[in-house]
Amino acid sequence: MVDLIKSTVKCYKKKTKKTVGGEQKTYEYNQYQVPLKRSDNLVCSEEVYVIPQNYFEGLIEAEVKSQLEDLEQHKELIVGYKKELADLEWKHGELSRSYKALVSKNAKTNKKLRLEVEKTTTLEEENQKLKSQLQQIMKDHKDLKGLYETHLEKIKLEDESNLKKEQDIWNSIKSRFSSREMKDQEDQE
Repeated sequence: MVDLIKSTVKCYKKKTKKTVGGEQKTYEYNQYQVPLKRSDNLVCSEEVYVIPQNYFEGLIEAEVKSQLEDLEQHKELIVGYKKELADLEWKHGELSRSYKALVSKNAKTNKKLRLEVEKTTTLEEENQKLKSQLQQIMKDHKDLKGLYETHLEKIKLEDESNLKKEQDIWNSIKSRFSSREMKDQEDQE
């Protein structure tokens, strides 16, 4: 801050005599003096500026007015910033709630996804077991089918053999019968 030095201007009437055109004339004019004190701590040959009090008061008033205008602008800015801050806080609250809801939804979705992945893994394992069992059943079926066909062939062969035997038996019975009949006919004759 600037240190101001206050002093009062002192005026003196000074008279000087001059010779102009052989006549001596006396001129009178005002001389001004600004007394300074030792306590003002000024150094010799230091330049100083003297400002009249009414001009200084005008400067102070202008500066104060400028500062007040700046203060009013700052107050308006503060009001605007407070409104903006309130809006931002409201938006922050909304975003926080949305974020929390999304995090909760994401956690639920991830949990469902994990459960679905576990189910899928379990189903894939069961599917592999069932495939293995199906392959075993198919293999057993193939073996049983082969055995069945072999057994069926055996039965057919046995049936054919039995049929031949039966035919042979019937033929032999027939032939016996026929030979008896023939004998009987011969005997009857």
